Amino acid sequence: MNQGEAEYVAEEDGSLVVPVDREPFNGEDMSPAPVPEPEVFTAAVGRDEEQQNGFTEDGLAVAMAVDAGAEDDYIYAAIEYDPDSKPPLHRNRRFRVYSCLAIVLVIAAVAVTVIYVTMGAKGVNEQYTDININTLPTMSPTASPLTNREQSGIIEQIEAGVLQRGAVFANMTVDDPRRMALEWILHHDQMQLNSDDVNLYQRYVLALLAFSLDSLAWYYCGNHRMVNANETEDFVQEDCDVLAATGELTKHKVWLSSTDECEWYGVKCSSNDGVLRGLELMGNDLIGEIPPEISQLRFLQYIAFNGNCLYGTIPPELGSMPNLLSLELQGNGLSGEIPTELNNADKLQLLNGAMQYQYPYQCATSDGRIVNTIFAKGNPENGYNWGLTGSTVGDNVNKWKSMKGLHLFDNSITGSLSPALGDLKYLVFLRVHNNGIQGMIPNEIVKLNKLREMYLYQNGIFGDFPPDIGLMEDLEDLRVHENEMWGTLPATFWNLHKMKKIWLQDTLECEQDETDEWKCIRSREMGFEGSISPSIGNMTKLSHLLLNNNPFTGVLPSELGLCKELSRLHIHQTYINGVVPPEICLLRDEQLFDTTGQVGVFYADCRPNNKTEDPFISCECCSDCCDHTSGVCVSDD
Repeated sequence: MNQGEAEYVAEEDGSLVVPVDREPFNGEDMSPAPVPEPEVFTAAVGRDEEQQNGFTEDGLAVAMAVDAGAEDDYIYAAIEYDPDSKPPLHRNRRFRVYSCLAIVLVIAAVAVTVIYVTMGAKGVNEQYTDININTLPTMSPTASPLTNREQSGIIEQIEAGVLQRGAVFANMTVDDPRRMALEWILHHDQMQLNSDDVNLYQRYVLALLAFSLDSLAWYYCGNHRMVNANETEDFVQEDCDVLAATGELTKHKVWLSSTDECEWYGVKCSSNDGVLRGLELMGNDLIGEIPPEISQLRFLQYIAFNGNCLYGTIPPELGSMPNLLSLELQGNGLSGEIPTELNNADKLQLLNGAMQYQYPYQCATSDGRIVNTIFAKGNPENGYNWGLTGSTVGDNVNKWKSMKGLHLFDNSITGSLSPALGDLKYLVFLRVHNNGIQGMIPNEIVKLNKLREMYLYQNGIFGDFPPDIGLMEDLEDLRVHENEMWGTLPATFWNLHKMKKIWLQDTLECEQDETDEWKCIRSREMGFEGSISPSIGNMTKLSHLLLNNNPFTGVLPSELGLCKELSRLHIHQTYINGVVPPEICLLRDEQLFDTTGQVGVFYADCRPNNKTEDPFISCECCSDCCDHTSGVCVSDD
C-alpha cells in the first residue's frame, strides 16, 4: 500500500472499517520516492532538426560535431549557453512528479485532520467506525458477541432441563434471578462447569435459590461477596461458622462460593455420588418467592424452609417431584390456594404448611427494606396475608398414601374433612386447627389406627364423634375445642388407653346475624353432654382433661384418681356437681399442683352460685373456684 492512502479492513459482514484517529503523517513520510534521472543520449548526424539545433525537447544541451571550416562562424547559441544554468521549472520532469506527489499528500493530510477533529468534537471515543455497506440501518442495538462459555451448550441445557413455564433466557431482564444464576454459572463460578457435567442442574438451581431468596440477607452463610477498596465485588467468600444447638461452632461453606455445592450450609448430599438429597434452611431469613425450578431437583427428598420470610404461592411444580418425602414451610408468609398438583407427590410423608395466617415475623432485605409476614407479600400496602387457602383435606387427600404428618394449622383452608382421610393408614399427626373447615367428622376417620394427634379446634366443625372412635387405639392428643360440636361421648371413647390430652372446652354457639355474618359465643348450654364414665380410669396416662363451657352433668368419678399424671383439670362452667372425691384431691400432691408456681390447674364451680346460692360442687383441693352463673374464678391457693 502506498503511503498516504486510507487503510480499509474488511469485516465478516462485508462492512469496511476505516481508522479515523490515526496521527498525521510526519515530514519523513511525506517525502516522495526518488525519481530516476533521465538517460543521456549522444547526438548523431542525421537527427531531427530540433536536436540538430543543439537542444533536446526538454531544453537540455546536446554535444554536436563541428566542421573545421566553420570555426570562424559566430555561433550565438554557444555564446549564450551557460553550463550552470537550469531549464525552466515548469518544463522540468522531476519537478512535475514531485509537485503532484506533494499535492496528493497535502490533500490526504488535510482530510485525515478534518475527520479526526470532527469526531473528537463530538466526544466519540471509539477507535473504529463501522461502515455497513450491505444492510439497511436498524433501530435495535447490535447484540454483544457471544463468549465461548455462552456457546458451549450450557444455556440450552438449562433451558431444556431446568427452566419452567416456557421460560427462555432471551426474554429475561438482567435482574431476573434466573438470568443472574446463569451469569454466575457462566462467568463467576470458578468451578466453570461444562454442559455435560452431572451436577450442572443442581448447582444452577441452588444458585437460583440464592438469587431468588436474597442470600445476602441470610442469617447464616449467605453473604458470598467481598467488597474491595474500589467497591467492586468478588465471589470469593467461602467459609462460615454456625452455632449448633449443642453450643459448638460447626464449619460450613458459603452459598455461591466456588466450592462443591454439597459443602454449602444446609445442603445435604448423598456421600457416594454427591447427589442433592435435602435442603435445611430453617430460620435463616430467606426472603422472596420459591422458584418453581426447584422441582427439577429430581432426587431431592426433603425441603425445610420453615421460619423464614417466604411469600407468594406454593409452586404447583412441586407435585412432580418423584422422590419428595418432606416439605416443611411452616412459619412464613405464603398465600393462595394449595395447588391440587401437590397431591401427585405420592411419596410425601410430611407436609407442614402451617402458620401462614396472622404470623408476624420480620426480615430485612439486603437493600434495607423490611418484610413482615403478617402482610401479603410482606408489604403493608398489600393488606393482611390470609395464608393458604383451598380444600386440601378434600377428596384428593388419599393420593398421599405414605402421609404421616399433615400440618396445615393457622391458615384459611375451607371445605370439609373428606372421608378419604381414612385411607391414610400411616397418618400419625393431623393438625388442621384454626382454619375455616366445616362439616362433621367423617366416620371413616376411625380407620386411622396409627393417629396420635388430632387437632381440629377453632374451625366450623359440628356434630358428635363417630361412635367407633375407640378403634383409634394410638390416639394420645385430641383437641376439638371452639367448634360447634355436641352430643354424648361414645362408650368406646373411654377405651382410648393411650390418651394423654383431651381438650373439649369452650364449645361455640353460632348463628347468622341480619348481614348473614356468623356470630359465635361460648356457651355452657350447648356442646358435649352426659356424665364422665368411670372407665376414664383406663386412661392412666391422662395429663389434661379440659371440659369447661359444656353442659356435662353428673359427678366426678373417683376412678379419675387413677390418672396419676393428671396436671390440668378444668370442669368449671359445666353442670358437674357433688363432692370432689378424695382420690382426686390426692393428685394435688402428684402432678395436679404446678410446681412452677402457676395457678389454675384445677378449676371447678365451687364458689357460691350467683353469690347467694350453694356452689355447684364442693371442693377442698381446687386451685380456683368459679361462680357458675357469673363465670368469675378466684384462686383458692
